[in-house]
Amino acid sequence: MSDTKCNYQRAVTREEFSAALSEAVCGHCGVTTRELLLKGELLEVCGEEFSSDIVSGQRVLTPIALCPACHKIHHLDGRRQHNPCQIEARRSREWLT
Repeated sequence: MSDTKCNYQRAVTREEFSAALSEAVCGHCGVTTRELLLKGELLEVCGEEFSSDIVSGQRVLTPIALCPACHKIHHLDGRRQHNPCQIEARRSREWLT
């Protein structure tokens, strides 16, 4: 796994982890596991917001496989700084916070 600090990594279950990696491609750029292995890298799992409850604010996250480069980008906030919470990073990029 890359050095990307990811809060989702602590919450994902083994089943969700396996399901996310089952297609063997990055969910953003489409690079395959085979291509990554040639570079000495592996797919990583992160959460992607599927929906959120307007009243409670609770978010529903789905696991997604990402290559290390896309995973790193997934955690960049609006100032291009790393945020371990990918949701806060996305909200910052979209000027929602």
